[in-house]
Formats: sequence, C-alpha cells, structure tokens
Amino acid sequence: MIRILHVVEPANGGVPLFVRRLCEGMGEGFRFEIACPPRSEFCLAPPVGTGVHVVEMARQIHPLKDVLAALRVRALARSDRYDIVHLNSSKAGVLGLLLKGRLHAKMVFTPHALRSHAYPEGSPLRRAAMLLEARICAAADLVVAVSREEQRHLTELGLAPAEKVQLIENGVDLVDLGLPSVVSRADLGLPDNAFVVGTVARLSPQKDPIAFVRAAAIIAQRAPDAHFVMVGDGPLEREVRSLIVEADLSGRFHILGWRANATDLLKLFDVFVLTSRYEGMPFTVLEAAGARRAIVSTKAPGVRSLIDHGSNGLLVAIGDSQAIAHAVISLHAAPDLRARLGESAFETVAGPRSLELMVERWGSLYRSLARQAAQVTVPTAELPVAQR
Repeated sequence: MIRILHVVEPANGGVPLFVRRLCEGMGEGFRFEIACPPRSEFCLAPPVGTGVHVVEMARQIHPLKDVLAALRVRALARSDRYDIVHLNSSKAGVLGLLLKGRLHAKMVFTPHALRSHAYPEGSPLRRAAMLLEARICAAADLVVAVSREEQRHLTELGLAPAEKVQLIENGVDLVDLGLPSVVSRADLGLPDNAFVVGTVARLSPQKDPIAFVRAAAIIAQRAPDAHFVMVGDGPLEREVRSLIVEADLSGRFHILGWRANATDLLKLFDVFVLTSRYEGMPFTVLEAAGARRAIVSTKAPGVRSLIDHGSNGLLVAIGDSQAIAHAVISLHAAPDLRARLGESAFETVAGPRSLELMVERWGSLYRSLARQAAQVTVPTAELPVAQR
C-alpha cells in the first residue's frame, strides 16, 4: 500500500479538483490523506476513503500562522506513515520548506501556477516570489508541472534544474463532458433562446473577474439577447456585484457562487470566457473544450500553449475588457464559427488530455517514488486516521 499525504491550501477550485480526481481515480494500492484548512470543501465532502486532517492555513503569507501550520504538517509527515508528501500550490510549498531533511517520505511539489506571475516583470515582489519558489523547488525531491508552459518557466527562469522537473498535464473526463447537462437553463433563470456567455473561476485578482464584468457591459449593448453567468466565489465578490449594478446588468447577470456541478453549468454556455492573469493548466478550459464550447481567453501563462488563436479558440491581451467583448461579439454573429472552434478545441485541447491518462501517469510516478522511499524508510506502526 502506497501512502500519500496531500497538503492543500485552496478551499475550492482547480487544486482541490486535481487532488480529488487523484484520490478517487487511483484505485487499489494507494491510501490518500489530505491536510487542508477548515474552510476546505474536503471537510464537508472528502474523497471516498480518504482521511482528512484539519490544519489552519492563511491564504496569504502570515509568518506566525505559517509556522504553526508547518509544525502541524511536520508532525503528520514525520510520523513515518507516508511514502510521499505532495505539496499542492505555493502555500503548501512554503510549509514544505520546514519539512526538508526531517522526514523519510519523498516530497513532491506541484505549483499549479507560479505565484511569481502575479507581479510585474522585474518588480521587487516578483523577484522575491521567484526566490521563494526556487527555495521550494530546491527543498522538494521532485517538481511536477501541469503544463508544458509551466515546465518551461520552471527551468528557463532558473527555479529548478531540468532533471528535477517532470511534466504531467491535467486531464478531464471526456465521457462525462459528452453527456447532456442535468441542469436546464430554466433552472438558472436563463431564457432558452439567450446567448449565454459564462465563466467558471474564483473571484480573485488572479482570475480578474472585474475584466469579465466590464466586457459584459460592452457585450450587452451589442447583443440584447446576451446573458452572463459567473460560477465561483471569492474576495472580489462584493466589488463584482457593485460593478454589475453600476452597469445596469442585474437582470442579465447570474452569479451562482461555488458549485460542485460546475461542469454541468458550463455545458449551458454558448461561449466560455477565461479572464485570468496567469494559470498552470486550467481545468475549466479543458472542460469547456471537452464540452465543445467556443473559448475566449486571455493570453495568460498556462493557456497560451493550449489555444491557437483562430483555430481552436480566440486569445486576447490580459486585462483588455474591450478585446474580450469584441471577441465574444464576433462569435455572437457567427454560430458556425462557434461550432467550428468548439469542435477544434475538443480535438486538440481536451482529446489528448483525458482524466484516465492523467491518473495513469500520476500512478506510475507515485509507484516510482514509493520504491525510492522504501529504500530509506524505517517501517513504523501505522497510526489511526479519523475518517470524515
């Protein structure tokens, strides 16, 4: 039995989805446990058969809380009941810095989007973030990128040596995405004949939901049948709602909050829009492609290697609401183009990146690391874990 501890800070979104798919898809021979904050979706609905350890974690850097969280994770990790400790995202990576040299388990770091992309190029904050990312990569036994672009950034920016970085791209359930949605437009208060422009994203600065609202205000003037759907929640929700009221879009804008059935909601869109400033490899873009939706996205790191402008989607400059609006309006007037882009996205974006392939590759990697860990680990009695 291979024993793996996932350390996860984000409460919902792509990172927890990634962890859930691994825990539930790996099958026999693996035992997963998760260390996560009390606000996490895992505390309410953990993956089947997975143990959950609640660890208070601050989303932003907080020296005292980070040290306390690291001590809690270290106590778990040093119990020697794990073969692998998997750090997901930069915050988990920071906690992992205190683990190096103190445990027998192999330590894996997956950035899921490099935090340094959040800051202007050449700025002191970016340099500081890159220095921290380099230290995290140095502490880990292996760094796994979820996209070729992320892999290239890790090595070309000097954050990790090429021999230490592996690539396992994210994947989606193509069978499920090919099924009709179990939710109807009427369930969401959408007219059947509406032109639905939607996004699925956390309402945070990284995802730039403000750009989506501003684009919606422009689209609404040119497309009277357009309705806008936003699936997600986050710290910018109040500002988003205020802008919607200012733009007089309340009757045509639908904020649904975080939903476990986001994939079914996405199937109702005519156009999927991503306004992110940076990504690793967004599941939402893969899902939109798997559902054969036309995609409009910013040229965010992590997306640029997926979308070929004019071939399988449309790309616009980061933060350019007007360009986003013009791209959507061009698709509103061209249903045949929407269909062609959606089919191409399925073939080139989603098709080569199935969930089965992603799980298979992670399973192979975990087995290899567990064999290495077994060479240095002294077996100890397994401690009981409370199931939630």
